[in-house]
Amino acid sequence: MDPKKKKNKDDVERVNKRITDTGKKVMKRKDEERTEAVKTLMIASYRKNYSKESLEAIRQIILQEKPEKIIVLKAIEQKAPPEMVDANIGVESKKDFLESVQDEKKEQADKYAQDIIELLEIFDIPSEVHLRKGENVADEIIEEFENLNVDHIIIHEPERGPLGKVIEGSISENVKRGVSTKKVTLL
Repeated sequence: MDPKKKKNKDDVERVNKRITDTGKKVMKRKDEERTEAVKTLMIASYRKNYSKESLEAIRQIILQEKPEKIIVLKAIEQKAPPEMVDANIGVESKKDFLESVQDEKKEQADKYAQDIIELLEIFDIPSEVHLRKGENVADEIIEEFENLNVDHIIIHEPERGPLGKVIEGSISENVKRGVSTKKVTLL
């Protein structure tokens, strides 16, 4: 057996044993009635890291579904700046400022997705990392989901206060409305 595959298999067995030994309960999927196989699984990452419990649930879903391919989608909100910015700081300064903001957002997106990418390393499943930028994170996630013909998506809802949800809406709720709810797992 290929040493890398053996190591991955050993890692999966070790983690499974640790979870079984601790008696920890694993999150149940909300769409248990789904019967079709998951060939392509997408894990959307935005605004914050997944919790340890959510990462464990992702691991369990991967073990249960055995997807052929996993896509990690890093979504970044990129709103257009107000027109008056040009008049106040000039076009070149505006360009430099916007690039620095986008670099910072990309670094944050990389940080948010790092735990997921590390988790995927224990599985012998082809994976890709995609980056989407747009004014509406939910729309970017839905568009990538549709463009890549994904079978199932895992999303999370970063905690925000009621005012934040009223002003910006709920990304996870918008994604659930935009794709078949049988294809969404919310952590």
